[in-house]
Amino acid sequence: MLSVATQTLRARWASFAGVFVALSLGACLLATTGLTIASTVSDGRPPVWYARPAVVVTGSQTVSVTVDEGDGEHYTSSTRTRRPQQLPAGTAERLAALPGATVVVDRAVPVDVAGVALEAHPWSSAGLHPYTMRDGHPPHADDEVALPEAVGARPGDRVEVSTPLGPRALLVAGIVTGPPAVYLTDPAAAALAEGRVDAIAVDGVTVAQVREVVGPGPAVLTGDRRAGAEADPGGDLLAAAASLLGTTAGVALFVSVFVVAGTFAFAVVQRRQELALLRAAGATPRQVRRLVLGESLIVGVVAGLAGCLAGLLVAPPFAAWLARSGFAPPGFTARFILWPLLAAFGVSLLVALAGAAVAARRAGKVRPIEALREAAAERRVMTAGRWVFGVLFLGGAAVLLAVVPSLGGEAIALVLLDAQLAITGIALLAPVFAPRLAWLAGLLVPGVAAALARDNARTAVRRTASTVAPILVTVGIAAATFAATATLWDASERASAARVTAGSIALPSGSAGIPVASGAVAGVPTAQSVVYVSTDDYPEEFDALYAGPGVDGVLRLPVRSGSVADLAGTDTVVAGAGLARAAGWRTGGTATLWLDDASPVQLRVVAVLEPSLDLDETVLLPWALRAAHAPRTGADAVHLTGSTLDGARVVTAAEYFRSLNAAQRRLNHLALVAVLGMALVYTSIAIANTLVMATGARVRDLAVLRLGGATPRQVLAMIAVEALLVGATGVLLAGAVTAGMLAGLRAGLAGLVADPRTVVPWTPIGVIAAVCVAITLVASLVPAALALRTPPGRLSSVRE
Repeated sequence: MLSVATQTLRARWASFAGVFVALSLGACLLATTGLTIASTVSDGRPPVWYARPAVVVTGSQTVSVTVDEGDGEHYTSSTRTRRPQQLPAGTAERLAALPGATVVVDRAVPVDVAGVALEAHPWSSAGLHPYTMRDGHPPHADDEVALPEAVGARPGDRVEVSTPLGPRALLVAGIVTGPPAVYLTDPAAAALAEGRVDAIAVDGVTVAQVREVVGPGPAVLTGDRRAGAEADPGGDLLAAAASLLGTTAGVALFVSVFVVAGTFAFAVVQRRQELALLRAAGATPRQVRRLVLGESLIVGVVAGLAGCLAGLLVAPPFAAWLARSGFAPPGFTARFILWPLLAAFGVSLLVALAGAAVAARRAGKVRPIEALREAAAERRVMTAGRWVFGVLFLGGAAVLLAVVPSLGGEAIALVLLDAQLAITGIALLAPVFAPRLAWLAGLLVPGVAAALARDNARTAVRRTASTVAPILVTVGIAAATFAATATLWDASERASAARVTAGSIALPSGSAGIPVASGAVAGVPTAQSVVYVSTDDYPEEFDALYAGPGVDGVLRLPVRSGSVADLAGTDTVVAGAGLARAAGWRTGGTATLWLDDASPVQLRVVAVLEPSLDLDETVLLPWALRAAHAPRTGADAVHLTGSTLDGARVVTAAEYFRSLNAAQRRLNHLALVAVLGMALVYTSIAIANTLVMATGARVRDLAVLRLGGATPRQVLAMIAVEALLVGATGVLLAGAVTAGMLAGLRAGLAGLVADPRTVVPWTPIGVIAAVCVAITLVASLVPAALALRTPPGRLSSVRE
């Protein structure tokens, strides 16, 4: 049947142009995202700071959970932590004792110089990578410093350096080119790091000798793996980029299946007589199904190859856009990797076959007698399968929406999934709602053209539903995700701000944080961090908040059991309700977790909080525990019990939480715009393809109107009104989905936030809706206007 399928594609190429473009675009998008995601993997990143030493020793940066499945079988799940674990005391001395060994101890402390965030290192670490002393000399005294050119200082200048131990006035001894860093004398760097060692560079001995000395705990890195000991400021950005690309690819698949399935379904309806003739000529239902699937296979193969080739060209500039937009570090680019291209081709082919599968099944049911029918009346559109799956998808969306507010920070990630479930359900039931809703909307428009338009929209059920579906998908996803995400962000920020009872909050002026030596500030210091907890046999990352003594006096915490006042020492923890439930913790029991430097700790649970939007999956840790594991960093914020704090910026609670989430909100908004912009392109393809195919089947109807006395302008007016009614119907259905989601979301938030608000970003939603309606109007009028250029007599005899 492939030869017959090839012939039908040649004869009906215009009908499959939309499918080809959609699949090509999908394959291009998947190839682009796949190549970019594969390029974010940093395992092959060459070392920059540790470019010269043969071996680098650093603390373990991996958390592993081993699960015994019985019968001697077990598996291990691992994740990489934010920071490496502290190296055991005396490691550098033991390595230096090896015959022929050359050892350099490196330490890194965050500092700010003239508004530039940098790291301070001992001068001995400058030799671990290429550098040039541009001017001056290395630091010789503890009050001297060597700076990078970016600071703009000159030798002999006095500069103020903000450090976790407070500001220091230092004399600029020299200017250094190379990896940007602040260099102090080795004793000054050791004092600033409070003795903590980040890494040890070793030369002159074998890797086996190093491993024998350090033991099984620390990481011994060679080759490109030495980059694992370096700070990677682009790591979080690459993770955000991978998340964005994964979401974009998911939406691409979601929308492309709609386009392909809708196009093939519409094509089968238009070809019923042709398929019936094949049946009358002896073709079996299986052969008819193979014909439709063969067409989709050919289109899928050609479109997949074209899309992958286009992806190779698009990926590098797309990666550059990610870097410019803040989703990836500067200089990030996409590399040629074979497996993403193969995956993109395979997925696009599967989408083509899956999208055509239902249409092929329906084509196999065409009866030979239908070849004798001249009437083009609509057959039954709503099948039992559409009813069942439509109801199931709507039910699943309702259930998911009911649990979204209780999931805390994870809720935002599920909003898009919930919107897709609801929209899929409505799209499956569109033949029931869309024609009737379009007819009702048409009652508001006077005139004969409007009457014909609303009757056409009501009777042409399949055409109306096929046009409404892509509009519903795009506007629905846009409105639901924009509004629900904005509502959740607003609720979370307001809940966090309402929790603060301190009069104001002090923020640091740079990355070094606020120095909080004992008795130095009148307030409670806090710092954001993460911990790793084994849930479902996997070490999962959760938010953590280090808090100083008296945190219950500056934060209104909803305690279910225990007392927050007992959060002290280095062996206590307060757990959010959701995390306590997932990990099986209870007040008075023991919580086993890993800190952000991979250090395992066992803490006594002194309190469990009530369910809340902002703290449900968060732990509160005592400040003394942070001082033991991160002694070189100041506080992220200080909840003031006084009025001011020298050298800090004082803000209100609302301003603090807005600034805390500003960068993430900007990236989320930009990600949504990118994802929905892509969906809008798919919508344009789907609408244009459906309406061009539909116009080809309506030429005789247009000819009858012209022969009956209607002018071309009147016919076009009728088509324009019908397009506007159908476009408005898609927007109204999307609005109904969004309103239902927001109503359920607000009801769920009522138990977590006092007086929750619904936040709707009208501008981006309105723009996307207007573009969809405009595309519907243009895609309806242009092919109709071209068809009406043919005289009515000839138009009435045009072959379908």
